[in-house]
Amino acid sequence: MFVMTTRFTTKMLPLCVAVTVLLSACGAYLPASGPTAKGVNEINVSASENPAALPKVEIIDVDDALSQQLYLSQPKQSLADLGNATVGSADVVNAGDVLEIGIWESPPALLFGGALNSMGSGTAQHINLPPQMVSESGKVSVPFLGAIVVRGKTPEQIQKDIVSRLKRMANQPQALVRVAQNHSANVTVIGAGKSVRMPLTPHRERVLDAIAAVGGTNSDVRDVSVQFTRQNQVRTVSLEDLTESPSQNIYLRPNDVITLKTNPLSFTAFGALGRNQQFRFSAKGLNLGEALSTAGGLLDNRADASGVFVFRHQPLYALPQQAQQNWLAQGYRANMEVPVVYRLNLRNAQSLFWLQRFPIQDKDMIYVANAPASELQKFLHLIFSPIVGGANSVQNLSH
Repeated sequence: MFVMTTRFTTKMLPLCVAVTVLLSACGAYLPASGPTAKGVNEINVSASENPAALPKVEIIDVDDALSQQLYLSQPKQSLADLGNATVGSADVVNAGDVLEIGIWESPPALLFGGALNSMGSGTAQHINLPPQMVSESGKVSVPFLGAIVVRGKTPEQIQKDIVSRLKRMANQPQALVRVAQNHSANVTVIGAGKSVRMPLTPHRERVLDAIAAVGGTNSDVRDVSVQFTRQNQVRTVSLEDLTESPSQNIYLRPNDVITLKTNPLSFTAFGALGRNQQFRFSAKGLNLGEALSTAGGLLDNRADASGVFVFRHQPLYALPQQAQQNWLAQGYRANMEVPVVYRLNLRNAQSLFWLQRFPIQDKDMIYVANAPASELQKFLHLIFSPIVGGANSVQNLSH
């Protein structure tokens, strides 16, 4: 048996040498899904040969310290810091609102008139003014008082103002002010296929009340993000976090805008992975381990486990201190973005922990290189499949 194996190996040696030579000569022409791990690792060598066409790339090895740093430094948006102050609350009258004003005067009514009976008593005189829209200047008209300023006041404050001014002319006047149509204190809620302009009430609605106003969402709560706009501030949080954190379910203010988005963020996976495509995810985020799993995991027959890379454009100030100094020395500024490649070796068992602390960012590109043995396998298939196919055809013709 030993002799047969030796003879077989000796006979196959020239073929193996020929295959190796051909592979080295033709490897650049083999089909591939991207560069090899070596090609990525030497990316700056190509840049130095042609600096005008290729930018320098920062290559960073992922280890425990780096993964922890990235995990702790990732931006986490929240609605809680926007506060729950009542400034601009729904019960304050503003331009465009429609008010209904009723006025009573006790008998004997001196201002609005009223008849006395034989006993010298009478009934209170009551008038309802026509509904009035608050003008752009924030005023409405009241008989005998003229134009009064109501903007920025609550209905109770307007009532007191009217009564106070009528006391000098009427007999024990009373007033009732009601907001008949709320046109100024509204929030806009934009959902999938349904959008509403929801009026606010003195009940003081919260964010989840607005989401319920559009019928909620048909998607899984883990896949939905809530974009909240207040004046010039825009925050995006996951609906899952919002429901789990009462401090983020803040009170709404007039002109707030709430937009429900299904998985607004994305990353792209390609190379030796189960699926090469773009994947969307919610504002809750995901780590590199979850991203690789979403992409179908590494292919056993192709992937180079030591060649897992994450490509991204990253602000210079987010790089390690030494890397920042190197870029600044080249004339870059702290607010500029630089191309960064994070390199991970999954052959290291500890890297499985690092995956859990490496946050994926919007528009990241994840690439897993092909193993060198995979390139050899493709070459052998390319060389020998025509021979085997031709032999089978000849055999079929002979029969």
